[in-house]
Amino acid sequence: MERLKGEVEFLKAELEASKNKFLRLYADFENYKKRMAQELEAAQRNGKFDAVRALLGTMDDLERALGFASVKPEDLIPGVRSVLENFTRSLKSLGVEAVPGVGAEFDPRYHEAIGAVEGEEGKVMHVYQQGFKYGDLLVRPARVVVGSGAKPEETEGPKPSAESN
Repeated sequence: MERLKGEVEFLKAELEASKNKFLRLYADFENYKKRMAQELEAAQRNGKFDAVRALLGTMDDLERALGFASVKPEDLIPGVRSVLENFTRSLKSLGVEAVPGVGAEFDPRYHEAIGAVEGEEGKVMHVYQQGFKYGDLLVRPARVVVGSGAKPEETEGPKPSAESN
């Protein structure tokens, strides 16, 4: 009986030690989850902050362009071109790249065909709206017109004349 009481006491102590170990691990894991949530939030906030900082220069450029436009309207086009170039550089610094455009092979992963025209089959002939990707992620597909490969004389046969009789 004494031996069994000793074993029970030993098992109770072992159970208590295991319970304490489990509670410590559980608390550590909960703290880890909270810390990871805070770090994720901070990373997202920092990413947005970097994006806003990179794009503020574009706002400044547009304000300057508008100021010049009221003084010399003919200077507006070169100014807007400069703003567009700076904005493109800002996007590139954030890791955003343009989707291949005119002359590229049509790729449904990156292009949205909105029409077809005479031209080299499967090639992008015109871009109506530029597409962008961020790493492997497609931000927006390019809206394009694709070459059909057909020429009007190939698709239409000779037309009968109304005066042929």
